[in-house]
Amino acid sequence: MKIEEELKQDKFTSAVHKAIVNIMFTDGWLSCQLRDVFKDHNITPQQYNVLRILRGKFPHSLNPSDIKSVMLDKNPDLTRLCDRLLTRKLIDRCIDDGNRRKMNIRITEEGLKMLNLIDPIMIEFNEKIATLSEEEASILSNLLDKMRG
Repeated sequence: MKIEEELKQDKFTSAVHKAIVNIMFTDGWLSCQLRDVFKDHNITPQQYNVLRILRGKFPHSLNPSDIKSVMLDKNPDLTRLCDRLLTRKLIDRCIDDGNRRKMNIRITEEGLKMLNLIDPIMIEFNEKIATLSEEEASILSNLLDKMRG
């Protein structure tokens, strides 16, 4: 459905304004869809993002600032987010070998199992909402990269 129909708005100040509104609307729509996917596993999209980042470095650990620098959503309180993952035994905290005042974070076997359960669901989700061809998706991605500068 066109953004004009979704928002019941015919006029935008410019094509750029319309594109920005469309991106914001689509972000909200996509976030809602993803929350529904993760709800069954009692996990948030931000927690899923942290687990995926840590899985990418497994068996190594990362310090919180390295995790935060590559998170999709830079706003969440990473300490509290990690506390919840730690309580569920999906991550471990360990002392940094190079600086004993720092803590590093590593995904646990339980965290890896959780991601292994979610992976096929995410593949199915991506296929379900994939209304763009590979070429269109590539063009969109390149345009979004260009927009961010």
